Amino acid sequence: MRKKAILVLMVAVVSMIGGLASCKGAEPVTSYKIGAILAQTGNYAGLGLQSLEGIQVIVDEINDGGGINGIPVELVVYDDKSEATEAALAAKKLVDVDKVHVLVAGTVTTLSMSIVPVGNETETPTVILSGTSLLDDQLGNWVFRPMGEEANYSTMVLNYLSQDLGISKYATLIENSGYGQGGKVYLPQLNPDYNTTIVEEQYFDPGATDVAPQLTNIKNSEAQAIFIWGSSPTAAMAVKQAREMGILLPIMATPPQLDPRLLESFGQYYEIEPSLIAITAKSDVWQQLPDSDPDKAMCREFAELYQAEYGHPPAMWSLLGSNIIQFIEDGLKRANADPANLEAARSKLRDAFETTENLNILVGVYTMSPQDHFGAVREKMVLVNFKDGKLVYLP
Repeated sequence: MRKKAILVLMVAVVSMIGGLASCKGAEPVTSYKIGAILAQTGNYAGLGLQSLEGIQVIVDEINDGGGINGIPVELVVYDDKSEATEAALAAKKLVDVDKVHVLVAGTVTTLSMSIVPVGNETETPTVILSGTSLLDDQLGNWVFRPMGEEANYSTMVLNYLSQDLGISKYATLIENSGYGQGGKVYLPQLNPDYNTTIVEEQYFDPGATDVAPQLTNIKNSEAQAIFIWGSSPTAAMAVKQAREMGILLPIMATPPQLDPRLLESFGQYYEIEPSLIAITAKSDVWQQLPDSDPDKAMCREFAELYQAEYGHPPAMWSLLGSNIIQFIEDGLKRANADPANLEAARSKLRDAFETTENLNILVGVYTMSPQDHFGAVREKMVLVNFKDGKLVYLP
């Protein structure tokens, strides 16, 4: 197994290098620099560390293959500590001090959106991981979001509730966050198409350690199922508390609840009948996909690459991190910019992103334009439940 060091720059090191540069003159720029801001500590560390592995494995693959148009990729990583202010400060440093060609925010919506002003104000192409499309009109001219759209994958859950389970009334337990806002807005809009109704709405804060009061309200309602929507570990803990309280309604969950650490801690509660039903990427269950599935080969190739690098299978956020780098790789190839001319390279890369057309990568197929910096044409998501410690694909 290869072990590649991830470049993390500390203030003292940057200062020392700056001092040396002033004596010797600036070193020539011979690589494309990607500045990644990820939660490695704090509430969202589980997701951020997955994303970092996904980012690194594709960067390694690019460099092992000779770089992009013969130019290597250099990865510079900062920990935002799961704090939006820290993320914005790190983005500013990556642009002004590290002179990166492109910024990446790869953990959750709140952290990603905090660097959007930096990307736009400094005219640095920026690619973010965000689970909500509600904020797509705030991306500006320099920020791109090649991710999924909750309005699309929510339909899978509502269709399953209505058609497979025969359920029309459900409760929501939604995180107070940018990601949670998507559930609050889109589910009521989608309900009429599936003859479903929200009969009880409850909310929780990221990092909360007790949601028993919210679950009690749900238990006393007319709800026939629960849709838990969140990106922090509290959402997974809610499943445990619900089962311990004797709530045996079907529970639906969003992709972050499939974090391997959460599966290890709460998986036994996910399996209590009726098993938790969750949304995830196809690559999580690629072995179970039919051979006719057009994405199976790509999913298998990525899973094998990732397993060889880290000794364990990829998780959802690993996939999202890799997806970001694949999107950037495509843009850099087409921009074919001189890395030494930073301002021109950033501009060319932004223009290349805006002309992305039918790019088929891990999470979806994307076509972008100056007016559309989201651009999803097709997403690659499925529903799963849980049995004997494993994810089970629900066709």
